[in-house]
Amino acid sequence: MKKLIYLFLILAVLGCKEKSKQIEETVSVKSETENKVIEKEVQTNLDEYTSLLDSLDVYDISSIKVLKNYIINKLYVQDELADSAYYLFLEFFYTSANNLTDSLEIKYPDLSKKLYVNEEDAEVREFLELLDECGLDLFMTEGNFYVDVQPDFFYETFKNNSSPSLKTFLELRDRELKNTFSEDAMLLISFNDLADRIYNWDKYLHDYPDTKMKHEANYFYEIYLETYLTGMDNTSLFDRESRILLPEVKQSYESYINNYPDTKPGMIITEYYEILKRNQFEHSDSIDYILKKYNLNKAHGIQSHIR
Repeated sequence: MKKLIYLFLILAVLGCKEKSKQIEETVSVKSETENKVIEKEVQTNLDEYTSLLDSLDVYDISSIKVLKNYIINKLYVQDELADSAYYLFLEFFYTSANNLTDSLEIKYPDLSKKLYVNEEDAEVREFLELLDECGLDLFMTEGNFYVDVQPDFFYETFKNNSSPSLKTFLELRDRELKNTFSEDAMLLISFNDLADRIYNWDKYLHDYPDTKMKHEANYFYEIYLETYLTGMDNTSLFDRESRILLPEVKQSYESYINNYPDTKPGMIITEYYEILKRNQFEHSDSIDYILKKYNLNKAHGIQSHIR
């Protein structure tokens, strides 16, 4: 299943393959027992990395393993070059993974049948081992298999080659990927967990206003806030019979207002809460006013990301 959020990557990836200048830096390593400084010259090797990318077959899933090993063991990039290296890898990774998802049942019908009936033999084990080596797991949604990234894969791959904003971004996504966000238009995490995600991404955008991951971070911030304010097609914020705001949602709103009153989402939630309060927390069209005022949308009738 293709992910909508990575449509944002198209603009970020453009221009990443321009030749980078060789940058020599001196790295000082201080011994704990001796007062010596060892100096060694290190060169940025983004050119070599992009050449490797160009040489690999994006439709061969094992290419991801080759890239991963290079990034962990040989790549040396920092700051903006690290962000460029990440975006190039991300584009390659999801092109390869999505192609495998789309072609799994067509190219590998026998393997697919075995997977559906949980049959385990040498072919299945070899396939699952390859996925693991490539940082992928096998998932199912609406009765169909798809492959997607393991929760900590991007973080573990780039933790030593990342700018501060990229490292923080990957840490946040690492935590989120461990829990399914939604499926079949239904929220699968608690409202308090959803509130935590809103706070985290709002703080990230505040701490790193110029991050290259701004489009993605803003996507997560908005989709979580919109879900928090409007629910989903199969997750209502109001009791279906009484049309009164659910107690767990009311409690979560109050907690956010008390804990983060001066944040942008805190002020939005406060304004909506006060409108609800004046109407005895009964469902009304008041949310439309809030959404229009803050340029937000209802999280209904859309295909959100799963994890």
